[in-house]
Amino acid sequence: MAELDFDFSELNRLAADLENAGRGVRTNVRKATEVTARKIKDRWKAKLAGGGSLKHLPRAVSYDVDTNRVFGVDVVEAEIGPDPNKTQGRLDNISEFGTPTVAPRGYGLASLEEEQADYVHGIETAVDDTLSENGL
Repeated sequence: MAELDFDFSELNRLAADLENAGRGVRTNVRKATEVTARKIKDRWKAKLAGGGSLKHLPRAVSYDVDTNRVFGVDVVEAEIGPDPNKTQGRLDNISEFGTPTVAPRGYGLASLEEEQADYVHGIETAVDDTLSENGL
């Protein structure tokens, strides 16, 4: 009976390249997330400017980007919105969602939706750049 011999060296190299690309994509995705979070923050602050009784609320709007590893998966997340520890930061719910006597403004949601397509493009670019950097 003839003995079969398979050469998996190219497949093993591809697997190693993909593993290295996976490490690099985290950095590029974090950059894309940070850029988008900053743009959303800036849009939100601009919409809040001149907000009458909540004139200090724009100064409370900030963002944080965090990268974690959860169950072996890299997770990049951004939190954008008024910091409750800053002046008028605790009043953001009134501005965003309204009350029975105050109409909701929805500036945060509007800012998020305005940046959605750009974020998708940024993630696609991050992945493409990482693959190119790794010769894939």
